[in-house]
Amino acid sequence: MLDSDLARELQDLRKTLEDLKKSFLIVSQLAQAYLRLINIYAEYGGIGIDVAIPEIKNDSIAREIVKVLFDLRKANISQITRELKGRRGKASRNTVRSKIKLLKDLGIVVEVPGEKGKVYALSRDVIKRWLEMIGIPITLDHNNEY
Repeated sequence: MLDSDLARELQDLRKTLEDLKKSFLIVSQLAQAYLRLINIYAEYGGIGIDVAIPEIKNDSIAREIVKVLFDLRKANISQITRELKGRRGKASRNTVRSKIKLLKDLGIVVEVPGEKGKVYALSRDVIKRWLEMIGIPITLDHNNEY
């Protein structure tokens, strides 16, 4: 009887130790992701989706359009223009249209099906780069949002 109690106690301790190892691994991964974010913030002065896209570093309107699409997930030219106007104080449909074309050519933005015409969203590659950069291990294969 004493041996069976001791064996059960040992089994419980092993399970607890395994659970602690798993918890420590998760905490360690979170700490690494946090340090990565701190380094990104220190290097770029911010942590935004535009940091993952160096191609638009010097184009403030394109950067803002990327941020709009990140926030709205998908939008048409009018919606993007309206949002830009609210954020920047001014925006024109022609400028937005030409910047969207540039972003499409760079592979940053894609045209997606919309209810009433052309709608634009960030490409899966851009979202994947962003998630990898900030250390979030999400695969987009199962997520149809992007």
